[in-house]
Amino acid sequence: NWNVKQLFLYLTAEYETPNNKLNQVVLWDKIILRGENALLDYRSMNTKYYFWDDGNGLLNHQNVTMTLSWNIIPNAGNLPRIMSSGKHSFSFPDAYTTSRVM
Repeated sequence: NWNVKQLFLYLTAEYETPNNKLNQVVLWDKIILRGENALLDYRSMNTKYYFWDDGNGLLNHQNVTMTLSWNIIPNAGNLPRIMSSGKHSFSFPDAYTTSRVM
């Protein structure tokens, strides 16, 4: 589109704990400028931001949902916020490791 200046992509993890109905953590983000190669292949990437577990609410959590969202930054006009329709849910382990897992 001629009016797209850049895309702001971000990956969030959402989960529920007894203290908070909705917890959202941004794990990764990327800005793609007009004219840049928009092909993303991050199969073995690490998170850009740390995923802290405040109060051990993620230990053995059975429903953590990842969502990819993006904002279109136009040259002029409104800033639409568009969320993806695809989500991926997974379970967390029942114990944390103290070293990096390869």
